[in-house]
Amino acid sequence: MAILGKIRSQGLFLIIIIALALFAFIIGDLIRQGSFNSDDQNVVGYVGDTELNRQEFSRQVEATMNQRAGMSTIQAANIVWDQQVRDAVLQEQITAAGIQVTDEQVSNYMKAAYARFPQFQDENGQFSDALFAQYVNQAATQNPQGWQQDLDNAANQVRQQRLFTLLKSGVIGTTIDGEFAYRLENDNRDFQYVNIPYSSIPDSEVEVTKSEIKSYIKDHEKQFQADANRDIQYVLFADKASEADTKALEAEMNQYITGKENQYDDATKQKVTTPGLKTTENPEAFVNANSDLPFTGRYTMVSKLSPAERAIATLDEGSIYGPYKDGEYSKVSKVLDKKTLNDSVKNRHILVPFAGATRAGSDVTMTKEAAKKLADSIASTIGSSKESYDTRFEYYQENEPQILAQDIGWVVYSGNAAQFAPGYTEFLYNNNEGSVGVAESGFGYHVIRIDETGAAGEAIKLATVAKKVMPSKATTKNLYTQTQKFQLAARSEDFSALAKEYEVEVVPVRSLKALDENLPGISRNRSIVQWSFDKDREVGDVERFETPEGYVVAQVTKISDKGLMSVEEASATVTPILRNKKKAEMIKNKINSKDLNTIATNQKQTVQTATAINRMSPILAGIGQEPKVVGTAFGLKEGQVSKPIAGEKGVFVIKVTAIENAPDLDNYSNDAKLVAQRTANQSTSALVEALKKATEIEDKRSVFY
Repeated sequence: MAILGKIRSQGLFLIIIIALALFAFIIGDLIRQGSFNSDDQNVVGYVGDTELNRQEFSRQVEATMNQRAGMSTIQAANIVWDQQVRDAVLQEQITAAGIQVTDEQVSNYMKAAYARFPQFQDENGQFSDALFAQYVNQAATQNPQGWQQDLDNAANQVRQQRLFTLLKSGVIGTTIDGEFAYRLENDNRDFQYVNIPYSSIPDSEVEVTKSEIKSYIKDHEKQFQADANRDIQYVLFADKASEADTKALEAEMNQYITGKENQYDDATKQKVTTPGLKTTENPEAFVNANSDLPFTGRYTMVSKLSPAERAIATLDEGSIYGPYKDGEYSKVSKVLDKKTLNDSVKNRHILVPFAGATRAGSDVTMTKEAAKKLADSIASTIGSSKESYDTRFEYYQENEPQILAQDIGWVVYSGNAAQFAPGYTEFLYNNNEGSVGVAESGFGYHVIRIDETGAAGEAIKLATVAKKVMPSKATTKNLYTQTQKFQLAARSEDFSALAKEYEVEVVPVRSLKALDENLPGISRNRSIVQWSFDKDREVGDVERFETPEGYVVAQVTKISDKGLMSVEEASATVTPILRNKKKAEMIKNKINSKDLNTIATNQKQTVQTATAINRMSPILAGIGQEPKVVGTAFGLKEGQVSKPIAGEKGVFVIKVTAIENAPDLDNYSNDAKLVAQRTANQSTSALVEALKKATEIEDKRSVFY
């Protein structure tokens, strides 16, 4: 009781204490979850003062992926990022210029964008305002938010176009610009030269020190700014079948040949013997019941058989071949038939669709019976006459939009990968030049004509049971155990030595960027890249990842933050530059004559000739771009010999042999216009790049993708 009384007397004090404790708990949880930074969680990046909203960014990423099949998320994110950064830097200029757009301008832009789609064109192929208005009303009603976003994007594009128009209108080409461009392209020089290539001095004779590289980097800081990057190394424990798995599958494949004896049948409660590929009366059903690859029923040209299947071509009908390995499958094959087929055909068809065909359009109303009757009528009327077929083909091509007349052209027989429905394919390769016939497909009835045939060749029809060679459960379990042991050991032991012990290859990966997703040797894997860029990551950290190829164990070997490159990072770029500078001085010191023949003899080179060289294209045949050399030629008089020139590929000494200056023009207005046009065309991209460099941009994509 005394305790209760004391609690009552101190009640207010205890309430305050409890409230503060709860508040501290909630605040701590919010801080840990980043809730006090919720605005930042909804921002994928900053372009100056502009926030790039995460939700809108994600919506555009998804839309981009839907538009482009096979694109990865990070590829789509890169495209959207580039577009949004571009829009953001331009918007500041648009606002400063006071550029406005009207509803009419946006409407015209939208119409122009949609005009190329057939659904907005009338029967004459012209843009239909009525059809477009119908679409607009439907889009605005069914998805008002999405349609408004499309309108906003269109208005933004119109504003950008107006900005670029203003920019280009301010670009001019003066008479001086025109004359200079004319001279660059049309003034020519002929000269003789000796080239002493840098490669004439072995790299081993020229030392480039770390301090020299460091000094060069410091003098060229802007060229050697690097994004944050990581070096990792990894090993792959491939998820593949063991030798025991392969032998077990081979034994199973033999049973598909001979059948299985004394197999217990759940239905009859008795032991039965099932037939094999050798004795089955229905090869198609047998293959479809037992194979990982379906029965095709098609012939394959012997010349198209895989290397593993070539021996089958020598067997007689009814023979069994296998088991044999073909790629990632183990197979047994039975020869069902052999015959001679055309290896390619040139054909045309007239398609008569019918309502209910699986691939016919929703606007098709003709019944199947009526379509068949019409197709038979066309075929019988035409017969084998090429002229008659041409007439009907052209008629349906021009006058009957629902009946498709199409010139397929040459088609190469491709066996199991035939491009057409079975009936169509069978007609093509079982008939001769000039044949006309009818075949059915998911589109309707085809009136086919074979215009020409290629060479005849031997073809074979196979029934093949194929089983993918897969690792067994025991193999997979052992692989997991091995990987786990390696991972644990790699945290304290030498990674390379351990890999050698486990007989796996170490794959080094240099300079991974935060938004990379491809690693050599394995498929796209963002999780490994994201792990390596985790804020708590340290050099030496090891982690295991499950990939489609198997288990990957990765280790971080280097962490480089954003900023100036280290000597090691820049060495590959800087070392050749400094080495060639030193070689140039060494070569120059060996040249003690102004006679080209003497120099060539002393340096074991030859005197070469350059003819009609201009400054617009300073290329020397067999050497490449040499702007310093060509520029020097234009500063010399005829007959004058240059001092040694440190060029791109070596040290040059030149002698000008002819000067050919283009004749003066009365005016250079055309050249000035070309300069202005070229500059205007380059101005938009140059403006965007300049604005990007002048704007502080923070990229947070790697946090979310």
